[in-house]
Amino acid sequence: MKVLPILRCGLLLPSMMMECSKGKKKNFVENYFASQAYARKVIKALGYPLQVKGLENLNGLSGVFFVCNHQGTLDPALICASSPLPMHFISKVENESIPVLGQWAQNIETIHFDRETREGNIRMLRETMRFIKRKQNVLIFPEGTRSKGDEMNPFKKNSLKAAVMSKATIVPITINGAYCLDRKDVNIKTLSITYEKPITYEEYQDLSVDALSSKVYAIIESHIEDLEG
Repeated sequence: MKVLPILRCGLLLPSMMMECSKGKKKNFVENYFASQAYARKVIKALGYPLQVKGLENLNGLSGVFFVCNHQGTLDPALICASSPLPMHFISKVENESIPVLGQWAQNIETIHFDRETREGNIRMLRETMRFIKRKQNVLIFPEGTRSKGDEMNPFKKNSLKAAVMSKATIVPITINGAYCLDRKDVNIKTLSITYEKPITYEEYQDLSVDALSSKVYAIIESHIEDLEG
């Protein structure tokens, strides 16, 4: 990551902080699209063209459970910048205290939870199901941590349980190249994000949570490009 693009992002911070403060008086949808505008500015400032594929797969959907691989720090920004469907993110509670980004997350009603405790996981399930029943969309990074490369980490056990319990349509998402923000040893010039075909409850209702996780994992993994090879 070159110094100049990072400095360009730094110039966005004052206006981002002001927008964060205004967000306390706005609703979720307004805050999501305000976040989207800044996510696009950040990606542009960093100098990475973003290729977006499969947006036609999102037509007419609501109450979606998005499942995405997790390559790098930039992942939430790529999703927010590209998705026309507003969504809530599921995130570990530690991220809530990150300056500026933590406030942005609160403005778009991110589900922060302690994944190490039973109570935290129950809260995450309840909040996710509450949003989906309201026909709102939720996204999870089921690997739980960044892979920082082209190889995916295993999904956390029961990470798709909320989707099954709420009978949600699942849309797998594949991100390529986003680990470039976290590593100095790669020279990636273009990032991409692909919204895969939706999987309805009727299509997976006979699968166990583990079998469903394996199915979604395979779909995402099949579209990951070997950019380091």
